[in-house]
Amino acid sequence: MHKRILQAVTVMMMAVMLITGCASEASNIGLAKDKENNTVDTGFSVTTVGSYDSADTAVVMSVDSDNSSVSFMNMDTGKQYTLYYDGTTYVKDKYDGPMTISQLKAGDVVDVNFLKGKRQIASIQLSPSAWVYDNIKNYDLGGMNKTASIGASTYSLPENVVVLSGGRRTEIMDVVAQDVVTISGIDHQVYSISVERGHGYLRLKNDQALLGGWIEVGSSVIKEITEDMLLVVPEGSYQVLLSNDGISCTKDVVIERDKEVVLDVGDVEVAKDKTGKIIFSVTPDNAEVTVDGKQVDISRAIELPYGIHQVHLEAEGYDSLTKYIQVGSENASISFALEKSKEEEEDTAGSISQNSLVENKPNTTVEDTSSISENTISATSSNKVYVDAPKNVEVYLDSNYVGIAPVSFKKSVGSHTITLRKSGYKTKSYTIYLYNDGEDITYSFTDLEKESDTVSGNSSTSTSTTSSNTSENTMEIESPPSNTVSGNIRYLY
Repeated sequence: MHKRILQAVTVMMMAVMLITGCASEASNIGLAKDKENNTVDTGFSVTTVGSYDSADTAVVMSVDSDNSSVSFMNMDTGKQYTLYYDGTTYVKDKYDGPMTISQLKAGDVVDVNFLKGKRQIASIQLSPSAWVYDNIKNYDLGGMNKTASIGASTYSLPENVVVLSGGRRTEIMDVVAQDVVTISGIDHQVYSISVERGHGYLRLKNDQALLGGWIEVGSSVIKEITEDMLLVVPEGSYQVLLSNDGISCTKDVVIERDKEVVLDVGDVEVAKDKTGKIIFSVTPDNAEVTVDGKQVDISRAIELPYGIHQVHLEAEGYDSLTKYIQVGSENASISFALEKSKEEEEDTAGSISQNSLVENKPNTTVEDTSSISENTISATSSNKVYVDAPKNVEVYLDSNYVGIAPVSFKKSVGSHTITLRKSGYKTKSYTIYLYNDGEDITYSFTDLEKESDTVSGNSSTSTSTTSSNTSENTMEIESPPSNTVSGNIRYLY
């Protein structure tokens, strides 16, 4: 009996020794013992899924699925670095929802946690602190003191802001007014600008009969036709309307990014003295109306040649209004309703709030007037802009030809598009911002890249020698809801 009890005690003691021995070894992982039985750190540590020792808020530059890597830009230092991911990497959207690495895109602002030594991403998330304006046109990147405006908001624009176009990094001045962009940032600072929809070029050939007339490319570009002009047009498919006194036609074009399309209009048929009678209805009825700078009597129908005309209306106590219309039928009617001026509203009690009138007014000028900048920008007294390089290239200012570089032209305050072109090379455009500082300014741009596949002779098809409107009643473009039209006549801007 005593022998059995002794055996049981021995087994229990051995079990206790084994357990305490294992626990002791487990607690010493990563530690070595010296001769005096003291522990020493070997530098080895056990990492678990999701563990990290570094964190950053950065801009995604690129995602390389072949190498399982992501390149980032740190906005504080302006330095670019690359980290790697694997199946243990957590990826989340800004609301902590799941997403995949493939859903990240260049220009995204992210919070990334990683192991610095291994360059291993533990987790990456679209930053909850970041704001994003997707696919916008109403922006200006040329504010004073390095600022950018998006709608009515102003943001700082750091020198190392990430600008991306066509899968590669570029400069702010490479973004032109016709581009559609996505802008991201945190607080009042812009982090990234991504060109979602770029621009190409449209040139007219055999256009002598149309000089002095108008060209309309979709709703994107509306401009007077000048000799040797080169239009900067957003990429996409368009119906092009061309008109001059007694001449009107439409063409179809496809504009590709950074490509030039040559549109031959030599087949335009001349239809002389074609006019339409327009009946005007104006509120208030005592408003003065001028068409193409000449005052008209709207008590009777006004006869106007086919094509584009400027209409200006003024009345005491009301805001003046300038619109462009296109006449394309023998008979049509059009109505305008002027808005009461702010001073008049303050003196008049009414059911319509003043705020609604003030807010609606700017919407008629944001996009369309940018295509005719020469009508809205004032020139300085005597200062000039010089384009010195590259030499021997054609230089265009806001689509109008100014000469072969080196060349100069009169300085006009505001934003402008400079386009450089040379046969056999890739056409390039830049946005410049000119200020009324009383000084001349000189630009030296980089050399043009060689281009082997510039488009020449677009396969455009002529559709009609009259206005291209396919319906009898047409929609107005960017005009107040109270202004209406009927017949083959359209608001342009």
